[in-house]
Amino acid sequence: MKTTANKDLVRRFLSHFENGVANELLDMMSNEATWWVNGKPHVFAFAGLKSRAEMRPALDALFAFFEGGLRMELKSLIGEGDTVAVEARSDGVTKGGKHYGNEYHILFRVLQGEIVEIREYTDPMHAVEVLR
Repeated sequence: MKTTANKDLVRRFLSHFENGVANELLDMMSNEATWWVNGKPHVFAFAGLKSRAEMRPALDALFAFFEGGLRMELKSLIGEGDTVAVEARSDGVTKGGKHYGNEYHILFRVLQGEIVEIREYTDPMHAVEVLR
């Protein structure tokens, strides 16, 4: 049952990207949670390891780029124990009218009903090209 609950939590977490509100995402994370995104932070501002508190301005900045949030399409979702692995694709339109669609592999670790760790692999150069 725990694995099913963890998968449901991750599904809900990703659905909140469409609303474009950081609070909904952060409320599902423990106070000690970390979020790591692949890439070079000096090239891609969202890259690197961030605490939950550091993610608030990063998420606010991300959502400020988009008209109507960012839809996350789940391609696959696998759970075992406290770990949930997701393959997803985003779809959104920037306020400047550019289409943004990126591919992701995201590894979540969930403890006691809260996300404690996120490791996100994506194409940071696509994000830099579209969001600058």
